[in-house]
Amino acid sequence: MKNEVRLSKRMSELGICSRREAARILKDTSESSNQRALKSVIYVRGNPVMGGTGVKVAQDEKYIEIRSGDATTTSKESHNDDLKEYVPYAERPWHEICGDSIVLNKPIGYVSGQEEHQHVPAVRLLTRSNNIDADVDGIVSSSLQYTKKKWSGLDIETSSVPKHIRSTLNRDGKTVVDQDNKWEATLQGYACAGRLDINSTGVLIFTRAGMMARRLISPQSKITKEYIVKVAPAVQLTARESEMGMKLPPLTTDLEPFLEGGRRLWDDAKPLKPVVEAEWLQNDPEEQPQIRTLRLVLQEGKKRQIRRMCRELLGLHVVDLVRTRIGPVKIDSLPEGKWRSLTKEEVQGIFMDRPKKKKKKGKKKRKSFVSIDT
Repeated sequence: MKNEVRLSKRMSELGICSRREAARILKDTSESSNQRALKSVIYVRGNPVMGGTGVKVAQDEKYIEIRSGDATTTSKESHNDDLKEYVPYAERPWHEICGDSIVLNKPIGYVSGQEEHQHVPAVRLLTRSNNIDADVDGIVSSSLQYTKKKWSGLDIETSSVPKHIRSTLNRDGKTVVDQDNKWEATLQGYACAGRLDINSTGVLIFTRAGMMARRLISPQSKITKEYIVKVAPAVQLTARESEMGMKLPPLTTDLEPFLEGGRRLWDDAKPLKPVVEAEWLQNDPEEQPQIRTLRLVLQEGKKRQIRRMCRELLGLHVVDLVRTRIGPVKIDSLPEGKWRSLTKEEVQGIFMDRPKKKKKKGKKKRKSFVSIDT
């Protein structure tokens, strides 16, 4: 019918989940012989959907939800009075989503992902003692759960964490471990939404809400990220750059390559998008004369993108990088190594603008992009 769309597409439009995730759930449900054993089943108007990925619904359908497979089902269509209309995440009662997402001021020496090679994961900082939340409405602390995860035998004294940061992890002169030599309990069920490399500091958001994670890391997201970057002239190539056959470009302070976009980083097939904002800030009188400060606002988020852009396009080496903002979430006075829950206004601000929809690409002549002088 003309007024029908695929269920997966409608769920993506409502923000329930991505089309890919919806298709996966629909496929698992149609192939399963035991629906009650499934963790996720899609329900439309109170009934489980068993027809696979090709199922269609009305283009304005709102009575869609994801429940566990052992939820009570009905053989007949439910009455409208019993149906649960989907409510967008940011419009749900605050007591239901309060504490779902938190922001950490990540110090140097911590990785965003998993623990490896004596690198400490930033999730280890999500402890009670590092939380600076005021108990807003008396519901923040009650919505947070902690667990003593079994970590590997990583030694804090030989890890990548700098000495001046280790002192912030101490309690009464002892490393943050209890009498059984285990780390302090950390938040349970939170995943990092985005990345921030080991040598960078600043805003890092963790969430237990899938919709928040998709909102922050979706390739179509319009959410901006602000960085304060200190740079100095690049003197020589790194060992890895030499192996790749790279050459440093002529030193320049012209930010047009950032603002125009279209340039390619070394060995990267996809051209860069234009940055949203780029400007030089006034030098700190106490800084070394060769160090300059740059402010950048990006929507893109490739691995080590800013460091590589500065080296490969401007001939500048990044000596310090701080992410000061993700959308409405600012670092402000949040101490290094501490974390807090996102406020209601911050959550609503993140969901204020809808992601850009991808336009279908027609056949057109291939553009020639400016390549880096090697």
